[in-house]
Amino acid sequence: MATPQQEGYINNVSEDEIIAALKMLKRNSLYRTEPAYRGNAEKWPNNQISFVDFHIGYLKMHPTLDPNHYIANLRLMLKKKPSQQTKTSRDVR
Repeated sequence: MATPQQEGYINNVSEDEIIAALKMLKRNSLYRTEPAYRGNAEKWPNNQISFVDFHIGYLKMHPTLDPNHYIANLRLMLKKKPSQQTKTSRDVR
């Protein structure tokens, strides 16, 4: 079993596993996974950081977070709401 100090692991979860889960979210059109804005254009081309890089960086900055819970919360927070249904003629007054 890995320890949190081991390279390539965040709180006993492989960084590769976390990246794979984040990429699955990104590929799924049901979730909002747009890149985030960053002010440092030298480090982030076009002033944007990718969805995966942003969340991996956040987990590395907060090593006590459980990556599995974090990703589960992302799924809840980023899920797109169903589009509003069009009103039928009897709904319009």
